[in-house]
Amino acid sequence: MSIRNRIAGAAVGAALLLAGAVLPATAHDKHEVTFAMPSIGMLYLPVYAADVMGYFGEHGIEAKLQIFKAGGGAALASVIGGDTHVYPGTPAAAMRAVQQGTDVRVFTALLTQYASNVVIQNDVAKKRGLSQGSSVEERLKALKGLRIGVTGAGSGTHQLALYMLEQAGYNPESDATVVFVGGSRELLAAFELGRIDAFILSNPTSDTAIAKHDAFLLFDMAAGQIPDLDGYLYITLNARESWLEEDPERATGLVEAIHAATQAMRDPARTHQVRDKIYAAYFDQFDKTLFDAAWTRIVKAYPDSPEVSRDQFLRVIGYLNKFSDRKFEASLADKVFTNKFVEKALTSN
Repeated sequence: MSIRNRIAGAAVGAALLLAGAVLPATAHDKHEVTFAMPSIGMLYLPVYAADVMGYFGEHGIEAKLQIFKAGGGAALASVIGGDTHVYPGTPAAAMRAVQQGTDVRVFTALLTQYASNVVIQNDVAKKRGLSQGSSVEERLKALKGLRIGVTGAGSGTHQLALYMLEQAGYNPESDATVVFVGGSRELLAAFELGRIDAFILSNPTSDTAIAKHDAFLLFDMAAGQIPDLDGYLYITLNARESWLEEDPERATGLVEAIHAATQAMRDPARTHQVRDKIYAAYFDQFDKTLFDAAWTRIVKAYPDSPEVSRDQFLRVIGYLNKFSDRKFEASLADKVFTNKFVEKALTSN
């Protein structure tokens, strides 16, 4: 069985045992792996699916999910420090870590769309003449002067805010205000109270804002609405290379479990079962109808293969260098990832 250990301020239910998972013969056969989660959100669905469907257990993994309320920076620091093992987050974070001399490596592609959606207050949208038929350029121009809520400094949501402002020809320091708010609950509360004019976050939080707080969907990122970011490598599994090489069987088992989970999510015959199990375990604070609709939209953003490529990282580097003060060298694209464990996992299947 797979056990979730939600600590560090997680606002969701306590750990529970999942029926139907295949237990290894003895506890000694299991590899304990702690995931350093930046938040609870639909960007990490294969991790949840591997948990609730028992795929971790089938591959000898006892997975624990530790939620870091301080966000992705704190989560990755925990992996670098050896307190946790795997960080599901942006490849940009892994590249920064490598640039600073750590042995962090990307070893699995998790999500290949920049699936943090952008919503704004509906009255703001009306004042700026926005409609469902508005162009990408018109939508970007509407960001001027807004208070844009993001999860934290350096997060994927923060990066997207900077990118959009830069694409619109604005100065992120003076033409808008980027506000570091926190996770789903905090962003929704700030939006409802009018403390922010817009926010960036994945489904189902963006869907909740539209349905319950009169938000306007500025960008459906899961559908690739900004063409330059369509098919972007957004979320990966990241770990220290020394930890991966310490037990290649464990690392390969992780990839196998995640791949099995993604396949189940995308399989029409199984997708609703996976969806309902994930909802019950992780998202029951959200409206079920909204969650189901969000699932249908975002599940298509998950890749058929967990492989990563140099070209994907060159694209990430090009994106980040549009607005980052500290530029990334193209040579990082050759250093930051490995497909070793993906290749073993796919061969074994």
